[in-house]
Amino acid sequence: MNVPLGGIWLWLPLLLTWLTPEVSSSWWYMRASSGSSRVMCDNVPGLVSRQRQLCHRHPDVMRAIGLGVAEWTAECQHQFRQHRWNCNTLDRDHSLFGRVLLRSSRESAFVYAISSAGVVFAITRACSQGELKSCSCDPKKKGSAKDSKGTFDWGGCSDNIDYGIKFARAFVDAKERKGKDARALMNLHNNRAGRKVGTTLLLI
Repeated sequence: MNVPLGGIWLWLPLLLTWLTPEVSSSWWYMRASSGSSRVMCDNVPGLVSRQRQLCHRHPDVMRAIGLGVAEWTAECQHQFRQHRWNCNTLDRDHSLFGRVLLRSSRESAFVYAISSAGVVFAITRACSQGELKSCSCDPKKKGSAKDSKGTFDWGGCSDNIDYGIKFARAFVDAKERKGKDARALMNLHNNRAGRKVGTTLLLI
């Protein structure tokens, strides 16, 4: 991401739980996938049926998410660059990050949150740049409006943050919503925390 994140991410460990769901495979692996959207949707391990449906219906959004995965992975590596584990990836591992995420830790919680934030950021940015068929500029920021300084006209293409949040919630949370245990609930909590950060980044 091209936004300074250091200060924002410092408070995340305070929000995130140490109970992180066991990871066997994930949509995170989309970063390492290539080829047509159909091939990607059918071969990314760990996608639940709802995620595959969204993948097939919105191939352009999946491409944006794939780019977003690469960006937030790089940001994760930057944030942990001085730590023993530095968010290093294993392209042949279905979880992308290897066995470190099998343990309940702040690192695994951080990865869930930053990945959720990255999806919101990537989708919203692609939407405002006209790269997605299913969304457009923020419909609430068109025409004339008023603020404390008077009347003004909206110009350009405002970020459709609501669309980014809605799609990210539907796609990222789909797997955890199938679970009823405490770990799934905690993962949903981490995802929500990440979406809040993603929204903050877009408003900077």
